Amino acid sequence: MGEETGASEPKSFDTTLEAFAQACADAEEGIVPEQPMVGIVLDAKDEFGADEPMSVEDDGCLRLTLRVAAKDGGFIALSKTTYAPKQEVKVGDLVCWVPLKHEAALAEQANDERFGWIGLVFATLEPDWVEDEWALREFYE
Repeated sequence: MGEETGASEPKSFDTTLEAFAQACADAEEGIVPEQPMVGIVLDAKDEFGADEPMSVEDDGCLRLTLRVAAKDGGFIALSKTTYAPKQEVKVGDLVCWVPLKHEAALAEQANDERFGWIGLVFATLEPDWVEDEWALREFYE
């Protein structure tokens, strides 16, 4: 039948929650600085009693609450976008989150030390797995 390419089969998920569950199942162990990870946008009103699901800064960047994919179902991270998104970002959207550094003082505020990771959201993703990566919806630039 032809040569093996090693590439996995493309897959489209019906919902971002299904895609996030798959990202959790496929997640690498541990967190490596500057290694992109999949996250899903949470509603900050539901999670922390904030006034809005997410906030917009003066420069148009968004402050987001995320659940970042991990084998155990993920962890909460507070983050912001690198630039102002051109397309609307909604609760439940998949994003590409890049951890940059771990702050022990921030980690102490939660019962999960991973909460101490500070990172940025570089893109929104589609719930589609194509050519061994998540399909890009918008890269923030």
